[in-house]
Amino acid sequence: MTDVMADRPFSRKAFLDEQALIGARWWQESLRLAPDPVGRRHALKALLLVGGSAAAFGLIATLSRSDDHVDISMDALALQRREGWNVGQQAALRFPLSSEVDAAGSKAWADGLTTLAADMAPQQPALAPFYVPTLFQSLGAPSSASLRAAMRPVPPVAGNADGLRGEAILSLFKAVEMPTDTAVILDLYGPSSVAVAAGMAAGFDPVFTFDNWPHPLGVVPSHLTLGAVLYQRPLFLKARAERRAPAPPVFVLDRRRLAHYTDEDSQFDNRYVAKLPTAGNLRSLGVRHVLYVPPTGSDLRELDDLNDDFVAFADAGLDVKIMPLTDLDRPSTGATAATGGAPATHYYGGSPHTHLLFWSTYGWHAPRALPQGPAPVRPALIPVRPPANVSSGAMYRPAPRATIFSARRTGGGPGIGKQKPSGFGVVSVRTSKSTGRISGVRTGRTGSFGRAGSSGG
Repeated sequence: MTDVMADRPFSRKAFLDEQALIGARWWQESLRLAPDPVGRRHALKALLLVGGSAAAFGLIATLSRSDDHVDISMDALALQRREGWNVGQQAALRFPLSSEVDAAGSKAWADGLTTLAADMAPQQPALAPFYVPTLFQSLGAPSSASLRAAMRPVPPVAGNADGLRGEAILSLFKAVEMPTDTAVILDLYGPSSVAVAAGMAAGFDPVFTFDNWPHPLGVVPSHLTLGAVLYQRPLFLKARAERRAPAPPVFVLDRRRLAHYTDEDSQFDNRYVAKLPTAGNLRSLGVRHVLYVPPTGSDLRELDDLNDDFVAFADAGLDVKIMPLTDLDRPSTGATAATGGAPATHYYGGSPHTHLLFWSTYGWHAPRALPQGPAPVRPALIPVRPPANVSSGAMYRPAPRATIFSARRTGGGPGIGKQKPSGFGVVSVRTSKSTGRISGVRTGRTGSFGRAGSSGG
């Protein structure tokens, strides 16, 4: 009988919709619409026992992933060190201005890519604790082969005005025999800071403080600063070998470290906070005066992340003053002719006759003579009144103000150990709680996740 039934095709003999069966129908419908009363864990067990199929295992994996992954904020630099300099983004670096050779006209810059951090270290051991080689170390990382291949030297803009202004600062200090009690802080845009430091390097010991890595979408275009150092590397190495010690320090900062960030997917937040010696550190180095050099006369105030430091300097008895880079200018045509046709360079106040008035204006040291003067000029005869075309930076005094970098907000003090404020220099990542592996990086903290590497935690 069973065999006969199996061979007979199935067909419906009746359609029942009687009142007696309505209860059964609404009960079945309620089961279909109601939430599954069986827990997910029990359902998975049942699925495995009954089906034992690959589909069951796929469902388990999907549900496990949804439970295991979490979105977190992560320090951008820590992420790059873990996953690679260009994490989450394969775009190329952009160089609006680049060169195939360095300042010596050589292609040997490529040989110094992996040794740059050691090459650019301060000459004096006492300054080594304040050197921040992070940017240079990016080239030596095992995961940075593509960065080394992408890098190019970045020359200064036509005319090298920044380098000439650096030489002008050097000439000011040479006129007072390179006093080691005065430290200079260059807070200019990265390539400009590097070029000015190169012009000063014959008499100053550069201390670089670039604390981030490049990224194709970086808020801070630090690859341009890195390229500028590669270009100027021969000048720094030559000056290091010939410079007399001890030499006053020049701390080299990138002003773009605090670049405006709009939290877009087209940006990677590689901003950072400047790290300078504390007031106690500077006093132990014999420093009594600090000259802060911003770009222009409209910048007669330190950037926000330096306010705590500068106030602490003043409280400790250090004299902090400002000289904008634009206070050093080319002489007029008439002034150039008066010097006997000497090559045009840059001077404080725009003239060789006002150049050494810098010292009487700032009151720190007294030069022996004015440049191009027929005879030495006694310091008492040098007028105190500054040139008319310079800033009032000599009148600057640090004053405390509330910023997002204030120590009471960031939890750290001033100096080399201070911390970044919350949400500054971080990116969003998607990571596994169980393995620590990162599966996605959100370049901007509001967009979708891009794919990333899968390094172990």
